[in-house]
Amino acid sequence: MTPVTPSSTESGPSDHTPDGPGSTVKASFTRKRPAKRPRKDVETMDYLGAARRFIRAAGRRVGECDEHELAELLTLRTALDDAIAAAVEGQRTYGKSWAAIARGTGTTREAAFQRWGKK
Repeated sequence: MTPVTPSSTESGPSDHTPDGPGSTVKASFTRKRPAKRPRKDVETMDYLGAARRFIRAAGRRVGECDEHELAELLTLRTALDDAIAAAVEGQRTYGKSWAAIARGTGTTREAAFQRWGKK
């Protein structure tokens, strides 16, 4: 398949990346993303609070539904465990010690490692 080159009806080469002649990728799709801004604890806590309220509301709503909705609500437990494991892995990636993770999870360093350490 031959690459499509800009025609005279298009805006011109400024809309295309300098990846070489005949590139069909528009510059607006390939521009570098700005560096991520530092995370703020307040934003994270607000986000977690909203998630907590959403889960509580889901429980009340499922209370008025059938058994299959209750079973679906129970799958959130697995999703939450997976999210916690990802958070622990992320904290380890950023250099947090098992002792620091244990303080956040309310366990001992050994218990945190046994539960979330590399297996």
